[in-house]
Order: sequence, then C-alpha cells, then structure tokens
Amino acid sequence: MKNGRLLLKRFVLMSVIFLLLWGAVMGAAVWRNSQWSREDVSRRMNEYRMGFQRNSQLTWSPGTHTGVVYFGTWDPERADILLSRNTYLLGRYGGQLVSRAYDKEGSLLGQSQLLTASITVYPPGDTVHFEDYDLLFDPVMTDEEQVAAARILEEHPWLTGSEPYGNPEQDSFEGVVVTGWRDGAVIYPQKVVLKFADGPVTLMESKSGFFQGKELEEYQAFDVQIYAALVGAGGPEARLEAYQAMEEKLDQLELYWEEHGGSIALGDGVTMMTPCEEMTLATTYQLPDTYYFYGLGPLALSTLGAAVALALFTAWLESRAIRRERAFVRGAAHELKTPLAVLRTHAEALREDIDPAKRGQYLDTVVAESDRMAALVGSLMDLARLESGGKVEREPLDLAALVENGAARLSLLAEEKNIELRTQLAPASMLGDRLRLEEVVDNLADNALRHCTPGGAVTIALAQKGRRITLTVDNDGPVIPQKHLDRLFEPFYRGDEGRSRADGGTGLGLAIVRAAVEAHGGRCWAVNRTGGVTFTVVLPGLQSET
Repeated sequence: MKNGRLLLKRFVLMSVIFLLLWGAVMGAAVWRNSQWSREDVSRRMNEYRMGFQRNSQLTWSPGTHTGVVYFGTWDPERADILLSRNTYLLGRYGGQLVSRAYDKEGSLLGQSQLLTASITVYPPGDTVHFEDYDLLFDPVMTDEEQVAAARILEEHPWLTGSEPYGNPEQDSFEGVVVTGWRDGAVIYPQKVVLKFADGPVTLMESKSGFFQGKELEEYQAFDVQIYAALVGAGGPEARLEAYQAMEEKLDQLELYWEEHGGSIALGDGVTMMTPCEEMTLATTYQLPDTYYFYGLGPLALSTLGAAVALALFTAWLESRAIRRERAFVRGAAHELKTPLAVLRTHAEALREDIDPAKRGQYLDTVVAESDRMAALVGSLMDLARLESGGKVEREPLDLAALVENGAARLSLLAEEKNIELRTQLAPASMLGDRLRLEEVVDNLADNALRHCTPGGAVTIALAQKGRRITLTVDNDGPVIPQKHLDRLFEPFYRGDEGRSRADGGTGLGLAIVRAAVEAHGGRCWAVNRTGGVTFTVVLPGLQSET
C-alpha cells in the first residue's frame, strides 16, 4: 500500500512537470504551424488569383471535364459552376471561399454557389460514349433545403471529396438519378436520388416554382462529383451564416469598386478585387479560429501519450530509487546496530571493576566489532563509488590467472568445510580493474562456499568465445526461492531469512559484484539448477584467437 501511494504521488508530480513541458512544446508547434498555415493560405489565394489572370481569356467548352480553374466569356450559369469548383481551395483548414466574376463592363458573370455537381451519363442506346452535365442547385433550393442536403452529404463524405476514395460504402454505390430541366450542359435538378445497394437516399426534392411550365427529364448517372460549400468544419448552419456574411462583404466591395475601379481591398485584408484583361475577380474567404491547429492532432495525441508514459515511467524509476534508498538506509542501520550495541555493552563493562582476566577478552571483542564496522563502511564506500559511475582502471588482464589465484586463496577454507573446490579455466583476457575483478571472484566464491552443503562441491568455470567472457560459480546446496533470485544483488538483501550474521559477510558482497561487473560493461545473474545454484557473470573481453 505504501509503495502504491508513493508511486501515485510521484506520478502526479511528474505528470504536472511533463504536461507543462508538453504544453510548452505544443505552444511552440502551434505558433510555428500558424505561421506556416497563414503563409499557405496566402500562397493558395495568390495562386488562385494568378490562375484567374492567366486563364481569363480561355473559353469554356460545354460537355467536357473542365478541371479546377478555367475562366472565359460565359453565361452566368456556367460561371457559377466553374467558380464553385474552387470551393475546397481552403477546405483543409475548414475555410470557405466565395468568388464573383465580372466582365469588362462590370456586369456580374457569376458567383460561387452553395451546391453544384457534375454527373456522367450514357446517351440513350449508347454504352460506349458518355456525356457530362453540371447541376446547378442554388436557384431552385431554399436555405433550409441546402442545410438538409448538406446533412445528408456529411453522412457520405467521399461524394464531396472531403474524405479520400476507398470508403467501403463506395462498393455499394450504384449511381444517381437526376430529374430536372436541362439548359444546354447545365441541369437544374428538381429531384436527386443517390442509389445504394441497401436502398435509395433522396438528396433533395425542390418545390420551387422555377420548374413551372418546364419539361423535366430523368438522367441515370453512373458517376457524380458534388461541390458543397456547407459541408465542412463548423456544420451546415454555421457555414451558411458565414457564406451569407461573405456575400455582404462582396456587396460592399462591389459598391466601392463601381466608384473607384482598379484593384482594391477591404480593410480585413482578405476581401479584394483583382482586375484582369478581360474580366475581374472578386474574392473573400473565412477561416475558423482553430485553423492554425490543422495537422497537429496526431502530433498532439502522440506527444501527450508520450508525456504521460514518460511521467509514469519516471515516477516508477524515482519511486523505485526512493524505495531502494530507504531499504539501503534501513539495511545499513540494521547492520550497524548490532556491533554498536556490542561495543557499548563491552565499553560499559570495561568501565566497571571486572576480572582482569576478562579485560583482554572484552578488548578483543571491541577490536573485532570495530573491524567489522570498518569493513562494512569500506564496502559501503566501494559500492557508492561503483554505483556513482566512478572510474575503474583499465589494464590488460589474464583473467584465468586472476581466477586461479582467487580459488587458491579460498582452498584452505574449502578444506575446513569439507567442500571440494574445482576450477575449469580456459584462457581469457580483457581490459579491466584488477582489484575490482578480484573482489568479484572472491565475493562469488566466498558466497558459494558459505551456502554449499558439507561434502558438496563448488565449481568455478571460465570460458571465452570471441569478445564474450563467461565466468560461472556453481555450488551444491539448497536452491533459492524464485522470488529471491532477482533481488539477490540488492544491498543488504538476505534471501534466506534464517541466515545469521555468524555466516559472515556484510550483506553487500553480491551488490558489489553487480556494481563492479556493470562498471566493466558486463552483466550478472543467478539461476537454480537441480541440487544447487549457479551464478553467471558475462564480461567484454579482448578478441580471442578461437
């Protein structure tokens, strides 16, 4: 429970820190993205106006695909359609564009519409050649009908190009049925039905008096492309209001232009009149307040997820370090408590009038406990230097000779405990700190001797393959419970709760082994085997000849 509370506290703190950093990074990203977005919008609008100037003398050919920007001497209906095909110029930002074209005399040729479409049909009795027609909706639809149609198109975004092709719904699309009155290559639709495999969807059905006295025809189209100004960010109602507001701006611009002529712009910096040789283009656009966030969604989500993950990981690391530090302090205090108590007891006894024959024994105990504390403090200092990244000396070493000498130092102890000490040493060489590596060998071998059953064996093996040196120290005896194996190398950790300090050692031997091995770029671990335990150390060696 305590560990859980500690982790939660650290996570909350780390979350605040990382979220502040994330906010700063995202703030910089938004600022830079806003600069780029403004530049991109300006570039798009300039290219649009320049395209109008370049193509102002081109004529429009009915019944053919017209591309994106083609201008010429048209009747108003055709100008309406072609201007509307630039509806999505700012669509990536959720913006809207309204354009008007005027002839040299200043008469209005056309304006971009709320809803237009292009359809492809086969002529009656002909399935080889096809004809293209444009649908003009605005003259025959009310604002309410426009909003309703936009709602339907939002459910099928691929029809308007606001979603890439490849939608599974396309497989069920069977075409469109248009009922309306045709004027050349332009059809004014009275009813449009989208056909799907699971049933038809009526896009619009006009009640306009426009069709009174006109002969309506039905067209079965196998392909359709719809241009809908009300489909996009903000929703149809908000986009309709924005469209009407932009129309008012163009009305103001038109009045001013009629008085002064030439190239003019309103104070908003986005509504302007661009004169060309044959015609004049008036444009205005509107962008949502959030357009500068365009494209930042994936970045924001991924970096936020990374920030939370880093906060959790850092909190875990810190809480683990705090727990290890607390355990270390408790272990050190516990190890020092006993010798300090012994020293105090014997010191107080020496102050009393005791038998002179016992005085020497008491003094020997004081010296022994002092030596024990000195050894513990020395081990603590060694461990602290190694774990803090202290420099280790590097010199060429014959590791086989070093291990052989370590085994020789412990041979007498092995005989006293009735333990067979075996060595299986192959040549191995590396660059390392002799004293630290001797300490590794001594600590592992001493640990094995202390836990080996009498009459058993301790085997020290050394081998090198390429640049990999493997040192194993194996002892017969009881296995170590699995829950203790991963913690054996922690300072003061005693896997055997029944072990007493009479077994010897400071509780830091294996911790120093791990620190020294890692300081040399190696790693170590322990595994159980049937009837014993094996400790393994892997170190980087010099290139061997085999």
